[in-house]
Amino acid sequence: MKSVFVSAPAKVNLALRVGARRPDGYHDLDTVFEAVDIFDDLQADLAPDLRLEISGLGENLPVDESNLVIKAAHLLQKATNTQQGAHIKVHKRIPVAGGMAGGSADAAAALLALNTLWDLELPDSRLAELAGELGSDVPFALLGGIARGTSRGEQLVSIKPGTLHGWVFLTSATGLSTPEVFHCFDEMFPAAGDPFATTQLCQALTGSDLSAIAQEMVNDLAAPAAALRADIADICAELAEFPGKTILSGSGPTIAIFCAAEAAESLAQEMQEKFPSRTAIAAIGPVTGAHIRRVEK
Repeated sequence: MKSVFVSAPAKVNLALRVGARRPDGYHDLDTVFEAVDIFDDLQADLAPDLRLEISGLGENLPVDESNLVIKAAHLLQKATNTQQGAHIKVHKRIPVAGGMAGGSADAAAALLALNTLWDLELPDSRLAELAGELGSDVPFALLGGIARGTSRGEQLVSIKPGTLHGWVFLTSATGLSTPEVFHCFDEMFPAAGDPFATTQLCQALTGSDLSAIAQEMVNDLAAPAAALRADIADICAELAEFPGKTILSGSGPTIAIFCAAEAAESLAQEMQEKFPSRTAIAAIGPVTGAHIRRVEK
């Protein structure tokens, strides 16, 4: 029986500039994504129908039509007029509803795995188009590395980094709804226009000066997320005097600390002691996007 094994990374937004809500319900964004080495693993086996199992951090997630993995499978079936099925197993390490695009990573992994499992031979450009139909973060989960995202985040331009980056993620056992955070943003900033540009950050990322990169990092969703979750505001306040750059990851509630790559592990230990109510995870970026690890026949 044919099986395909794929891994897909978490992401962090080095900058997330948010504009006004569009007529289609999305917001115009100017954002910079970075893929980090926290991976969800997906295994897809040929089967007569579609079935999903989830283990790890997402063992309580729904496995029905509401899951992005199943949506990705159906979209691929429709786009290629195939009726093939698959038994899909996802092992999650990316925090759920943590602002690190774990669901998008799984959707990207599903597109990549099923394209191979079903011998569809769709090019990367077509997979990226389908990814954009599934969600704003899914195209980047396929691409990986570092990229600037515009429109609603799905229009990507890769950035060649000048150095590796270290990260410590303070994750929460309780997630935060992205739609709720954006709704709060609309209430707090009713006069929002076009998003501010991330041009200076993109330029800084091509070099190796971490302080220059940190100086340009900003997240417009930090204030609404903190308004919804007091613990976000409290932790950020405690870290205000900390020498490392602290930024909200995506729509939260995960808080990211930017540092030198070689300092990530020791800093994670320090942060775990300082914030025992959170889980501190060390990571390095940028890393590759969704990729096939092996195929068994």
